[in-house]
Amino acid sequence: MYLQIVEQVRHRIAAGTLQADEELPSVRVLASEHLINPNTVARAYLELEREGLLSKRRGREPTFPRALPS
Repeated sequence: MYLQIVEQVRHRIAAGTLQADEELPSVRVLASEHLINPNTVARAYLELEREGLLSKRRGREPTFPRALPS
């Protein structure tokens, strides 16, 4: 399931529907919406952060950075 979340975010980035500095839903909100364990969402966000597709700061929702990694 976490890979589906990763792919959905990648698709939104490629399609241009995710704008720079746009906040994504919190782990709890997204988990609740999809009726999945919050750890699944956290794992997806961590993977996207490792790829440089998301930026996270403590106490804030993950965001799509202005510049993508090359």
